[in-house]
Amino acid sequence: MESRRIAGIVTAFGLLYVSFSKTEPPSQTFHSASLPGLLDLSFWVNRNGLKEFDVRGKVGFGDMARILLRRRSNAESIRPVRDRFLFRTTDFRELHAPDVFRVKRSGEHLEWVSKPERLVAAAGRIINIPLIVENGPGKAASLEAEISGAAESGFSTTLESDLASGYFLRDIARVPGSYVRRLVVKSGGASLTADVTMDVRPLAKMHVKLVDESDAAAAARIYVTGSDGLAYAPEGAISRIAAMPGDYYFYARGEFDLELPVGRTELEATQGLEYALAHHELELRPAPDNIATLVLKRWENMAKKGWFSGDAHIHANYTGRDHQIITPADIFLQVTGEDLNNANLMVANSYDDYIHDEKFFEGKPNHLSKPNNILYWNEEMRNKGLYGHLCLWNLKNLVRPLLTGFEDTPNWEDYPANYAAADNAQKQGGAVTYAHPGYVPTFQGSGAKELPIDVTMDVIDAMDVLSNNFEPATTEIYHRLLNCGFHLAISAGTDSFTNEADMLVPGAGRVYVHSGAPMNYAKWIREYKRGRSFASNGPMIFFTVDGKEPGTTLQFDEGSSHQVEINVQVHSELPLDTVDVFVNGEKAISKAAGGKKTVSFQQALSLSRTSWIAVEALGPWHRLLLNDAQLYAHTSPVYVNFGRQRTAVRKDVRFFEEWIDSLITMTSKRGHFSSPERREEVLNRFRSALEFYRRLEQSAWD
Repeated sequence: MESRRIAGIVTAFGLLYVSFSKTEPPSQTFHSASLPGLLDLSFWVNRNGLKEFDVRGKVGFGDMARILLRRRSNAESIRPVRDRFLFRTTDFRELHAPDVFRVKRSGEHLEWVSKPERLVAAAGRIINIPLIVENGPGKAASLEAEISGAAESGFSTTLESDLASGYFLRDIARVPGSYVRRLVVKSGGASLTADVTMDVRPLAKMHVKLVDESDAAAAARIYVTGSDGLAYAPEGAISRIAAMPGDYYFYARGEFDLELPVGRTELEATQGLEYALAHHELELRPAPDNIATLVLKRWENMAKKGWFSGDAHIHANYTGRDHQIITPADIFLQVTGEDLNNANLMVANSYDDYIHDEKFFEGKPNHLSKPNNILYWNEEMRNKGLYGHLCLWNLKNLVRPLLTGFEDTPNWEDYPANYAAADNAQKQGGAVTYAHPGYVPTFQGSGAKELPIDVTMDVIDAMDVLSNNFEPATTEIYHRLLNCGFHLAISAGTDSFTNEADMLVPGAGRVYVHSGAPMNYAKWIREYKRGRSFASNGPMIFFTVDGKEPGTTLQFDEGSSHQVEINVQVHSELPLDTVDVFVNGEKAISKAAGGKKTVSFQQALSLSRTSWIAVEALGPWHRLLLNDAQLYAHTSPVYVNFGRQRTAVRKDVRFFEEWIDSLITMTSKRGHFSSPERREEVLNRFRSALEFYRRLEQSAWD
């Protein structure tokens, strides 16, 4: 499991996550890094498309970075300060992009650090001119900046000592042509000027058609880059930013219209993991016949093979009570634009007892659902701080309480423990997975602390190994649980908040379930629970052991040995690095892919004790990996039993003994309960699980 190899990486990221989780008020969950009152500038989604940002004066780090990301060429410079949807820093000295004017102030002296010489702009549209000022040590100082000849372009403010700040100047050039603008910056008695040439281009209309290979209207995720280098989205569309690449995108179905500056224009579109990226460039001219067609082409068709995809964890509306604007129709466009077959949408609280999207819960698929694109509002049951979060599927009724352990709410108790909600969901015929299991593969670093307990009680079906956490950490936790003999399916949940502009993309990581064609929700849930599945953000894995797929069990006599035949086929649209076969957490077969997109092999393995066998495929990061730092796919296991022997690897059994002992201590000290009886009820359940592992250790092997 290579725990030492990944420990440093995931620990660093885990500490980063924890530090950010303490820096902003709860209403800004997942960290806008905006100034107070400016969250609507670039953090929350709207239906205005993406034409311009109307901003002047001081902005927060997040808004500066997000507005800079609109210029596609800035992404590479800004990506080092991003981690998925978070910023690693809010220090403007670390924010670099080619089109930023940067000034350094030392005492009474001003100097340019960088100053762009040319900008391409659209006639009649706001031109955002970014300025970063680094103020050295000393007393606070005044700052003034303006674009000479442009009314209401500038601002005046006060610089804080030893601090870098970000600002935008605002210009509008209404007549096409080439203009020289002068940026003037003053502080105290010092001043600087810089001339920048504005290449102002007239606007032209463009009509774009989206079709599939049969020429039928298609939904897609779309990227449009104008001749000014800026991202665009049509009026009425919801524009968002893909977490890892920092690309602005939007969804559309069939066709859309845009008005863009004339010149070279780039169009891209795709429809999820099984589609190639359609690409089209055209020279936009000031004429009424700028028409382009994007054809969406599959490189794989999993549905034809009986495999259907799901995302266990999508929030349509989340965090801000005043920004609940996403409708089922919006989600349906996103789901079809990602070719996602089963969208598990969350009714859930965030930081208090307000329940988001409860009005959409019906106890059945939403009426907008189509045979191959199902919307089902279910539930994320959330405990704050102790137990972890559950994503529930196929509910007929919401499981209450939906939250526990949230102070200053009626659900302030850490009672009941998560087991009760999981058991309730199972009795409804539902399925249960643990969400975002951890940034670090330790008790302290895990977000699924009750998981090792609940699996002993047969109420947990799956674990979101592919999530908004780090796959090396979640994979290690998953392997350790399998090494304790649990039959636990792999799952994937993005935890996307679709009402936030800069956030994870729904369906960018997903679980594929071999439920057989045609798509049927009840069959999908049944096979999901059995583990006929793999999780992926790109690669497709077809894997058998003696002809048996993941989720099935081969049975042999105890005391015998057997040679099994491993058959692996991995297909990917993106380059692969390695394909590995794991047996009880150890690499039994490792194939270097060397950047190839297809890896296939057959190989015999000799086994003499109960084992689980699974396949993992890895590759480097790519722009089309929207939520994750690497290409990743991992199957659920095929289980190989010898008699009644159970898989039990001693070091992993002990790992969870220590884990549960830590949870018992934490719950005893930090848990909130209305009575000693309730506290003891929870602790006794945990103690029973601890005894289970202690008994298991007696038959464990080294």
